[in-house]
Amino acid sequence: MIRVSKKIWLFGLPAILLIGLAVMTVSFFRQRKTIAEQQRVIDAQTESAYRALSNDLTDLNVALSKLEAASTPARLSKTFADIRRLSSGAVRALSLLPVAHADDEGLMQFLTRTGDFAESLMDRVLSGQMLTEEQIGSLGELRTCCSGLAEQYDGGCTDGAFPKAPEDGFYGGETDEENITNYPTLLYDGPFSESSEQAEPLGLPDETVDEAEATRRAQELFPDRALSFDGRTESAIVTFDFSASDEKGELCVSITERGGLLFYFMGTPSGTKNDPPTDEESERLHAAASAYLSEHGFGRMEPSYAQYYAGTVVINYAAVQNGVILYADLVKVYVDRDTLKVVGLDAMNYRFHHRERDLSRPIMTEADARNSLSDALTLEHTALALIPKSNTREVLCYEFKCTRGETYFIVYINAESGAEEEIFEVLNSDEGDLVV
Repeated sequence: MIRVSKKIWLFGLPAILLIGLAVMTVSFFRQRKTIAEQQRVIDAQTESAYRALSNDLTDLNVALSKLEAASTPARLSKTFADIRRLSSGAVRALSLLPVAHADDEGLMQFLTRTGDFAESLMDRVLSGQMLTEEQIGSLGELRTCCSGLAEQYDGGCTDGAFPKAPEDGFYGGETDEENITNYPTLLYDGPFSESSEQAEPLGLPDETVDEAEATRRAQELFPDRALSFDGRTESAIVTFDFSASDEKGELCVSITERGGLLFYFMGTPSGTKNDPPTDEESERLHAAASAYLSEHGFGRMEPSYAQYYAGTVVINYAAVQNGVILYADLVKVYVDRDTLKVVGLDAMNYRFHHRERDLSRPIMTEADARNSLSDALTLEHTALALIPKSNTREVLCYEFKCTRGETYFIVYINAESGAEEEIFEVLNSDEGDLVV
């Protein structure tokens, strides 16, 4: 006897089909909810960074204005220090904005140059020298330019019109372009002087690779992704650029023309966590990042500080040579907090600077250098470090990590002269460790 199976029908549809549609619908709305949550996190972080940039530009404008009334070396030095700090804060805020929100490289260079210019003038004043007429004129140009920037960015905060894309006109209009990219030229011996900007990368071999070889190396790094060639980026370090877009998310990869080395890649994290990790989770994240760097030929690296973004922890590593930390040779590693997989890497500073250094022995002993520390500080850790003072000059220092009450400082004492080269305060925030 032939049995004929009976189908159960609900509302004119087979039950199995109805159930399938229900599962798909639930999955669809869950996916939309996840995307919406991710977008809300991104928008909130963007608004926070934008507001921080606006505030720093306003305060920077005020500090530049105060220079017109300052006359004593002590007051000039303090004001220059404030300008250096505020420009660094603005650079940090600008770096946190998505590419679509930010002005071109001009604004980043302007802010960096302003801070470096202020630092060079502070050193000049502290050494007993007067400012030249040319330097005073440059400060006036900075004041005029920064005033326009502060007003423009404050407008976005005042009316809440945080741009979502460049086509809204806030960044892309002709008037804006004229207002915020006509930056003054600063002539001084600093890390972003014209000579430094034209310096050759020091961390790349002379031999070059062609597009085919760069493609092969990129595909070798990501064998499970179908990469497409996007073109070349012509800059101080020329790269071949690739991308992929599939069910695993977006991926972009850059390989250097000189040496065919990994320069940059960024993938898509699986989650949206942005709260500070526990100590146990931090250890796992550091282990994953360190293993990736070792596997891909970066040698010994020392972690410095970390920041937390949607779904990832960004850990900054510096190269180490003979026990000396090389702070110019930095690599940023992005680790997915859910999977412990490395989903991004930025090796620009490392590729630009990394090479074998001719390291001299410290003239001062560690004990002598410690005598230069303030008695108010409690020493927690000591290391030797080579810190950049410009793209062409580095200084060997003792790195002293100290506390004063609940405040955390890093002090760099010149290992030859005993001078205080740098003092940083480390701020522990919800977004990670900030060095100011």
